[in-house]
Amino acid sequence: MHSVGWLRGFLGAALLTAAASPAWSLEASDIKPRPGLILTNTVFATVNAGGSSFGYMDTEDHFTLSAVGADGLTYQIKMSAPGNEKVEELARRLKWPRHVRAEDLETSSRMTLLYASTDPENYGGQTFAETSKKVLAALKAGGPVPFVFGPYEGARGDANPLAAVGQGGGAKAAPPKPGAGGSPLIPDMGAMFHMLFGSARHYFRGNLQRVEPQDVQVPVLVNGVRVDLPAVHAAGMFTFGQEEPLRAEVWWLDNPQWPLTLHWIFGPASDLITRIDWPEGEGGAAGAAGAAGGGVQAMAAQLASKSCRVELHGVYFNSGSAVLLDESEPMLRQVAELVKASPAAQLTLEGHTDNIGSAEYNQGLSERRAAAVRDALVGRFGVPAGRLSAKGYGLTRPVESNATVQGRARNRRVELTRPCAAH
Repeated sequence: MHSVGWLRGFLGAALLTAAASPAWSLEASDIKPRPGLILTNTVFATVNAGGSSFGYMDTEDHFTLSAVGADGLTYQIKMSAPGNEKVEELARRLKWPRHVRAEDLETSSRMTLLYASTDPENYGGQTFAETSKKVLAALKAGGPVPFVFGPYEGARGDANPLAAVGQGGGAKAAPPKPGAGGSPLIPDMGAMFHMLFGSARHYFRGNLQRVEPQDVQVPVLVNGVRVDLPAVHAAGMFTFGQEEPLRAEVWWLDNPQWPLTLHWIFGPASDLITRIDWPEGEGGAAGAAGAAGGGVQAMAAQLASKSCRVELHGVYFNSGSAVLLDESEPMLRQVAELVKASPAAQLTLEGHTDNIGSAEYNQGLSERRAAAVRDALVGRFGVPAGRLSAKGYGLTRPVESNATVQGRARNRRVELTRPCAAH
């Protein structure tokens, strides 16, 4: 179980990091369901497979909104995996839909946590990546609010069913220092994976109460730009049968039209949204985000600026891997258009990583990721090979602190650069 003190320190450090980054105007109401929007969910944990440990690393899953309509929202869930061939082979099959009905988005006070290959597409009466408008309004009115969380039994730390899948791993990192009293701060990913493959949900019941009387700020990368999003923070104790009660905490975006779950903690499991990306040219907030972090014209202007570089925020890889995910296609199309139209004769794709693992490991990973993007642009999108080179810098050029999950998410990036004279 995470300690509340650690979590507040975690968010505080992240806010200090975010404060040093350029800000741009974005309202909570601008974060709304739209087809193609992708949520990147990140957990820092120790990952074990085949009796060997991948060590402590960030693992990222992606929820893509594939349909938004009068009947509700449909997500496509993509589970990421460490850079191990056998584990990645399994992860490629772990992609399935989840539909949330319109009536549940209005009134449901039940939410499923995590997901499994055995799940039905629709859990009637429950939400998935958000809570209902009714629950958010009740919390803001003062609560308490009766609520039900539906994790898998693996939330209590059962065995890891991936133990027979992979051998060895990529990144190695020393375990983090324990918190006060010597208790570990990081959950074992085995429990998380067991939720994914669990056969039974356990429904924990209790009451949620708003923790602070006002919104708290949660830092998220929105179309590649660091933004502090206002959230309602709620917590409470929850029980299932005769088992010991568990404390739950959740941070919901303070947007009455879509109270997106930005962060939750339940037992040894937790989840944090580090990125929200959506296609450019959607109008409204998409236009604002495009001016700051994306869109071909905006990227061209940023590349032509004194920085001589632009971050490719919509490029996704498996965790610890240089395997490009299908979710990268919209950004790759835009980058190909940008490169073809650029007056620069030669451009460079630069790969960068966080500091989880050795310098040697991260150097190789950054080189492979930059090369993977180049290969895709040349091989699938018709960019002349002579226009692009690829280079990796590993962990040597962080743009935010590696002490937070949010900072490391920002540091794992690919940038497009042009030759730049000294200023």
